[in-house]
Amino acid sequence: MADLQDKRTPPWHHPRSLYLTLYNALLLTLWTKILTLTLTNIYQTTNPSTRSIFSATAAPTRWTQTLSLLEILHAANGLINSPVSSTAIQTLTRTIQVWMVWYFFPDTTSTSVTYVALVLAWSVADCIRYSYLLLNMYGVAPAWLTWLRYTMFFVLYPVGIGSEWWLLYCVVEPGRRVRGWIPLVFYVCLMLYFPGAYRMYTYMMKQRKKRIGKKTRVK
Repeated sequence: MADLQDKRTPPWHHPRSLYLTLYNALLLTLWTKILTLTLTNIYQTTNPSTRSIFSATAAPTRWTQTLSLLEILHAANGLINSPVSSTAIQTLTRTIQVWMVWYFFPDTTSTSVTYVALVLAWSVADCIRYSYLLLNMYGVAPAWLTWLRYTMFFVLYPVGIGSEWWLLYCVVEPGRRVRGWIPLVFYVCLMLYFPGAYRMYTYMMKQRKKRIGKKTRVK
């Protein structure tokens, strides 16, 4: 997803800076909780299953992701220096996933190991991203965190986008049994993933070149 804070912000008591600080801190806390819940259910449950992991994480992930719809407004009104299109692509596709797929077809989603891969990819990516955004607002993001922010997407984006696509594909037939027109909507969404994924991936590659590419060449 596009960065929420690329501009250097004023002192933190400024309303804009204070709001973004609280927002980034809240989202970091929520995604950390989701990651902890997922790992706890994988490693500390006697007989872990995709159903138990889904039961523990689906609701908090759904509402956390819904909250991130605010980021489209942030970009649209200039509160942050991020392209509206890139922000909207990832935010909306994730929101469609948690409501149109997870919420309406929990039986299909909860039995797939792909769900676990998706939640791990989302939570790891967003823990890194919100940590970076929070610290970078004040120019104190360490070099290793910057490297993670602009490198881990090479792995996390394919896992996340591929998992989203597969889970959506898996509910095409269950959707047909609900309403005959639902598969058409799902197939359109599936097709849109390809240009959307390309746009997101190339955007992050450009950001990586801007953020750490120049430093590497200087060395």
